[in-house]
Amino acid sequence: MLFHKPFKTKSNVLLRSSERKRIKGLILTQFPALTEEKLDKIYCKEIYSLKIETHSEEIVIVYMAYKLPLIFEYNSVIYPCVYLSWIEPDITPAFTTHADVLKFIRGGADLMLPGIILKNPHNKKHFGSHKKGDRVLINLSSNKAGVAVGETARSSEDLFMSGGKGKAVNILHYWGDELCKMAIEIDYPQLGKPDVCKTQEELDLELAVQLQAEEDQAQLSQALETQTLSDTVTGDDDGGGVGNGISYAQVANNVNSTDSPVHQESETPQEDENTPEFMDKLYEYSFIKAIKSSQKKIELPMLASNFNKVHMIPACPCGYSLDIKKSSHKKLSNFLTNMANTGIIRLETNAGVLKITSVQYNHDLIRRFVDHYENGNAGPNDNANKKKEKKVEVIESYNVTAAVLPLFSQYLCKKGDPLPVKDIKKHIVDYVSKEKLQDETNKQLVHLNDLLKAVLLSKTTPEDIVISYEQLMKEVTSKMTQSYQVTMNSDQILSQYKGKMKPIDLQVATRSGNKKVTLISNLDVYGIDLKEFCKLCQHGVAASTCINMVNNAAQVQVQGNQIVFVNKLLTEKFGVQKRFIRGTELAPKKKR
Repeated sequence: MLFHKPFKTKSNVLLRSSERKRIKGLILTQFPALTEEKLDKIYCKEIYSLKIETHSEEIVIVYMAYKLPLIFEYNSVIYPCVYLSWIEPDITPAFTTHADVLKFIRGGADLMLPGIILKNPHNKKHFGSHKKGDRVLINLSSNKAGVAVGETARSSEDLFMSGGKGKAVNILHYWGDELCKMAIEIDYPQLGKPDVCKTQEELDLELAVQLQAEEDQAQLSQALETQTLSDTVTGDDDGGGVGNGISYAQVANNVNSTDSPVHQESETPQEDENTPEFMDKLYEYSFIKAIKSSQKKIELPMLASNFNKVHMIPACPCGYSLDIKKSSHKKLSNFLTNMANTGIIRLETNAGVLKITSVQYNHDLIRRFVDHYENGNAGPNDNANKKKEKKVEVIESYNVTAAVLPLFSQYLCKKGDPLPVKDIKKHIVDYVSKEKLQDETNKQLVHLNDLLKAVLLSKTTPEDIVISYEQLMKEVTSKMTQSYQVTMNSDQILSQYKGKMKPIDLQVATRSGNKKVTLISNLDVYGIDLKEFCKLCQHGVAASTCINMVNNAAQVQVQGNQIVFVNKLLTEKFGVQKRFIRGTELAPKKKR
C-alpha cells in the first residue's frame, strides 16, 4: 500500500493552464468511460502536482483539483483515486467485495480471492480478462462507488485456476488512507448496487428504463432541430440567446443598457456568484461606487491597474470579491473600455499601458448612484464579518508540576493545572509577603526559606540564599511545563497547546520566471480562517492567493513579496502579538 502510512510531500506545484489541459486530456484518454462533462464537475482551475515519497521511499506523483486527489502516477501507470470513481463508477474494471472486508483493507491487508463476489466462480468469464498488474477498482456489494484502487496480483486465468485461494488484488490506495486525509470531507455517495449483486429482474428493469430514456432524448432532439430550422426560416433572431432567454448580446451590452442594475440606482447584486452576469454587475457597482466615493483621491492620469487596486477592489460590497476572469469581459481593459463608452471616463493607451485621463463626475450614473450598504442594508456576510473582527489572544501558561506543587498547593492549585504568568507572579509575591522573605534593605531581593529551597535547589543547601524576584520567577517557571491557550477575545477557547507555541511563519519563495510569492504557515494554530485571510489579502494588495497543503498542513500563498501587508494584517486586524510572527525581516528594503 502506498498511502497506508504517513508520507513526505517533496513538492507541491500549481499547474499552469497548458499543464492543466494536458492532465485533463490524459485523464480522459486513460479512462474512456469518463466523459468530459462529468470530469468538469470537479476539474477546476487550481490543479496541483504533488511529488510524494511514501514510507517505503517510493516516489508517487499525485494530481489534485484544489483539495481533491484525482489521479496518481506510480511506476509509470496512471491510477484513479476513489473520488474520481465516485463520479464515474465504471471508470475502470472493478471487483466487488463484502462491506466487512473494508475494515481489513484499512488495516493494511490486500484483497484475497475468497473476498471477491462472483456470480458463478466456476465460470471463467466471470473473472474478466485481466493481465497481472492491471489496475482495478474495488467496490462493495451494497454500493458500486469505489472504496479502493489496486493492481491485479494474478491474471484472470490464474485466478480461475487457483481454486478460490490466494491474493487477488494488491491494494495501492483506499478510502480513508493518508492521501484521503489531505482531501476535503465528502460524503460517500450512494450509487446503487453493482451489477454482480443485482437480480435478473433488476437488470431487465434498468435496461428498459435506459432504452425509454434514449428514445425520449431522440424525440426531444428531433423537436429542437425542427424548431431551430423554423426560427431560421422566419428570421427570428434575438441576438444569439441561449437557455433561459439570456442572449450574448444582452450580456455584452449590459453596461450600456438602461435596465442595468447600475442605472437603477445600482441595487446590490443578489444573483448566483458563479455566473458572468453577476460578476459584470458586481464590477459595474464597484466601478460607480469607486468613482463617487473617491472623487478627491483620484489623481489623473491614473494607471488602470492602480485604479482597480486602490479604488475598485475596496469599493466591492462586503462578502463578495472581484474576479475579472469570471466576468464576460475577461480582461480589465475590456471592462474599462465599455465604461468609457458610457462617457464616464476617458482612456488613453501609451506604449501598451492603459491610463484613465479624465472622469465625468456629473454623469447621470454617478449622480443617481445610491450605496444601499451605506444606507443600512447589511451585506450578505456583514454579521459574519463583525464576528471575525474579534481579536485572537494567546495566553502563555505554565502547568503545575510535582516539583512546584508544595508552593502552589497553598493557592488551591493541583498538579497539571495551567497557570497564566500573571497568576504565577501574583502567587509568588503573595507567598514572599506572607512568609516575610523580602530583604529589608533591598526590596528587589528575596530570602529563600526551606520550602523554596526544596522547590528550586537541593534540600541540603544550608546557607541563607538571596535571589532577585526576577530570578525567583525564572527558576519557578523552569520547573514547570509550558503551555499556550489561544482564545478569541478571552471568551472563546480556540485551542490549547503544550510545549513551545508555533509562530506564524512568513517566507518569501521564488517561483518560475523569478516571480516572488509569500508563504504563510500555521495560521490555523491561531484560529484564523484561511479563506477569510486570503480574501483580505486579495482586497488589500490586489494579488492572487491560494491555499496549499504542505506536510499535511495548510499554507497560504500570496503573489509577490507581501511581508509588510501580512504582518500589519496579523497584528492590527487579528491582534497577533509580534513575538508570535517569524520572518518579518524578509520584507523588501525601502529604496532611498
